[in-house]
Amino acid sequence: MKGKLYGIGVGPGDPELLTLKAVNTIKKCGVIAYPKTGDGKGVAFSITEEYLIEKELLECRFAMVMNQEKLDEARLVVANDIIHFLNQGKDVGFITLGDPTTYSTYMYVHEIITERGFNAEIIPGITSYATAAAALGTALCEWDEALTIIPVQNNENIDGLLDYPGNKVIMKSGKHLGHVLDKLKRRECEVKIASRVSMEGQRLYNSIEEYEKSPETGYFTLAIVKTGKKRTEKHG
Repeated sequence: MKGKLYGIGVGPGDPELLTLKAVNTIKKCGVIAYPKTGDGKGVAFSITEEYLIEKELLECRFAMVMNQEKLDEARLVVANDIIHFLNQGKDVGFITLGDPTTYSTYMYVHEIITERGFNAEIIPGITSYATAAAALGTALCEWDEALTIIPVQNNENIDGLLDYPGNKVIMKSGKHLGHVLDKLKRRECEVKIASRVSMEGQRLYNSIEEYEKSPETGYFTLAIVKTGKKRTEKHG
């Protein structure tokens, strides 16, 4: 019997934000695959480390480049490595930061493996933007407000997306965040920013002006933009 692949969302950084289902799935998988793009074992590994004792570990290296051929090649190598264990009848849990369905490299691997006839299941995780909204004490959307998630990196339609009605989450901004904030200053909106939310070194900003006094950029910095009009509910 072939093994089963589990894509496990491990949340934004705080181990206490692991779901019970994520923990139980990790415990039942004999092999744990974890993404690695630089030095160290990565954030997803550190979040789940206490549950990985005596597990067989599979390091998955992904290319962090904009070359599609190299990206596809790295994903295929990872998928084949996982299939090696699945063919041995071993269940493999692939741990991924946040949620597997939200800007996660896991989904590319998931598609390759399921297309080859293997069973796979996705275990959802708490997203960074939901955690940021909670930490900042703000709602992502209320009443009939729309919510748009905007990845900034290499997004040529950023102005059109910022003008779209409703609230926004600005993600994957890196060094481009300042450029986006300059655009937001010219729009009527409320902006709150979170960096490394739920991780060591968490920083929260309640305005662009507050952020600019001590900016923090990088992969783990996001902005929540509120443009919807608040309504007051009348209680009888």
